[in-house]
Amino acid sequence: MEIGERFREFKCREIVYLGIGGSAIAGDITSSLIEDLKISVYRDYPPIKISSDKLTIAVSYSGDTAELFPTLLNNIDTNPNIFIITSGGRLKKLAEKKNLPIVLLEPNIPPRYALPHTLGAILGLLKSLDIGIRNIEYSIDKVKRFHEKQYYTVPLSDNLAKRSATKIFGRVPVIYAYGKAIPIGYRLKCQLNENSKQFAHLSELPEALHNDVEAIREESILLVPRISDENETIIEIYRVLSEYFDERYVELKVDGDTLIEEVLSMLILVDYISLYLAVLKDADPMVLKVIPKLKEKNKVNEKILRSIDGYLEK
Repeated sequence: MEIGERFREFKCREIVYLGIGGSAIAGDITSSLIEDLKISVYRDYPPIKISSDKLTIAVSYSGDTAELFPTLLNNIDTNPNIFIITSGGRLKKLAEKKNLPIVLLEPNIPPRYALPHTLGAILGLLKSLDIGIRNIEYSIDKVKRFHEKQYYTVPLSDNLAKRSATKIFGRVPVIYAYGKAIPIGYRLKCQLNENSKQFAHLSELPEALHNDVEAIREESILLVPRISDENETIIEIYRVLSEYFDERYVELKVDGDTLIEEVLSMLILVDYISLYLAVLKDADPMVLKVIPKLKEKNKVNEKILRSIDGYLEK
């Protein structure tokens, strides 16, 4: 919020959020929470030009995410409204070189576990610009109580995350999500992939009913993250899916007085589900094997990072 004071006189028309992987999910979530401001999440290599009436938020936990730098370098000398979130790396050096406002995240944790830090930084910035969510502190206190109910010390019978992981174990998860629940579904997919080493598929409703659903097999299980802000049409779709898939239909839903309370609780829930499934599969949620190897072999990333090194040395 203190950093947000630097933007106090800036009248923000739109936010362009630069990020990929776990860092980008915070942008998706923020977009679903903030209805009176357009937030576009950009996850690609080709540089885009961002007008100076838009706020650019660049997020990379490591600070060395190659996909961000082409667009950053394409705007950094012409657009003063750039906000950096990172734990270090080249992105931190770039922010220091250009005197850009920066939030430094807690270092030495897996990037996917930095989502609460990243989301907190974004919401704090937006609140300082009077674009945020009211009574967020009250909502967070209530979310903490939900969090405690998912602890490993809470038995299976009273632990929604444990029960859900048990239903997924031995099956192939298919995730169907709608509207504001789509970022939650995407987070669930990514956490199942990285923490549980479990392949998972995500599709959006109602589109999935016209193609995707035809290919679901007996070994699959349908996971449905839900938010209370749903229209009657989608409620009926969920009823039909529940009836058709019966025991292979798992609804993920929490109680909450506000949208942010629901969303934060759901994020906690899906993270814990992925961790408990990792336990059931005897998988180490902290270790990644394939992703780092592919990054090392990616010559495109190597070229981009060399170019940013050259820029920093000027």
